[in-house]
Amino acid sequence: MGRVLTVLVAVLALSSVCFADDAVNGHKIAVDDKSVRDWKGTAPEQENTFVVSEGEYIWKDASGDDTGNGKYVYPENKALKKGADLKEFRVTFDNDNLYMLFKTDRPGDWWVPYRIVGIDTDGASGGKGGTEVLAQGDMDDYSFDSGTFAELKVAPELACEYVVAVSSTYKGRIWDAKGKLIARKEAQPDDTPGFKVGDYNWNAVEVAIPWELIGGKPAEGTAWRLVVATGQQDNDLAREVEEEVSEYRAGGGESSEDNGVDPDVFDLAGADKATQEKELASYKADGEPGDANSFAVISKSFLTVKFGK
Repeated sequence: MGRVLTVLVAVLALSSVCFADDAVNGHKIAVDDKSVRDWKGTAPEQENTFVVSEGEYIWKDASGDDTGNGKYVYPENKALKKGADLKEFRVTFDNDNLYMLFKTDRPGDWWVPYRIVGIDTDGASGGKGGTEVLAQGDMDDYSFDSGTFAELKVAPELACEYVVAVSSTYKGRIWDAKGKLIARKEAQPDDTPGFKVGDYNWNAVEVAIPWELIGGKPAEGTAWRLVVATGQQDNDLAREVEEEVSEYRAGGGESSEDNGVDPDVFDLAGADKATQEKELASYKADGEPGDANSFAVISKSFLTVKFGK
């Protein structure tokens, strides 16, 4: 009996250690140094899995799953033939900032992908509130400040308190749950202090977000859920996916009109190819352009990041 009890205690201790290892303890990242060498963690060997390594949450996404609803194909122009296939997504932090790293396949030219992150700060603990419309904007003000225009929603249980969008190699925006723009980065005098976006070799982009912009540093043990989506960009907005492929527009959607309802997203983190294709195909093809009730709904393609000390 004593031996059994000893083994049981050892197993429970091991389980608690493994659970603790899932927490990200974090470290500082220099976003504006044109290097990603300060991301020191080792990515997992297996695709569509994560590890916590060297104070970083690291998701390794599958290669070749950048197919949107399963039918998406890239534009015919060689500069736009790729670029939206997510390779890695990393998260770490320090007392001042949340840091994120996006790695994608290298685009055919400098036309880097569009990256969207929905941040659900309370969903993992059963909270309510936030925005379900993850990627849209004011149709009367078709600009990067007003939204992303990628036609994407999340399920109510994944409603996000913040939405981050990164375009080009140095531009970014953050909106709150009500769609209000709360931070911008565009190398202009009115940039939000501390909000940084820096690229490395086109296919790796780092982001620093001051905690004060997104509700403060989470307490130890807090888990956030992140919806990470990648597509192509067009003048700092999500590039439309149309029914028929053309030189500058992707094909495989079911809307021949600009600003339709098929999501302008090629890849998602957090699920296998079949699951993300199903979710990205869940839109109502006959919906009116911009009608959020017709957008694809994401419920399973997300990452859960737990914060440590």
